[in-house]
Amino acid sequence: MERQGDEVHFETDEARGASTPNIMRWVLGISLFAAIALMSAIWIFGAANRVQGDEADEARTRVLQEYGSQGGVLPANGAAEPADTGAETAAPAETAPTPAPAAT
Repeated sequence: MERQGDEVHFETDEARGASTPNIMRWVLGISLFAAIALMSAIWIFGAANRVQGDEADEARTRVLQEYGSQGGVLPANGAAEPADTGAETAAPAETAPTPAPAAT
């Protein structure tokens, strides 16, 4: 502590009441490195274990092609329908009538 006229000046450690060892920088640095390493490992091992041409990949490609051929609209049940074979399609389901507003 140092007095200069009416002003009192404190050292940083005195004003804070504790020392500043900068440990938080180490914690943040190590955590950042660990997060990057973990995400990279997941990405690398996931890509390495992926089998080219597996059934899921083929199904995904087929569904996306059908999705695009339907103008980007999925059917009501959320599943892709088989490709159009030229056969007639079923008529759309009728919707229930809207109830009349209640009298007041």
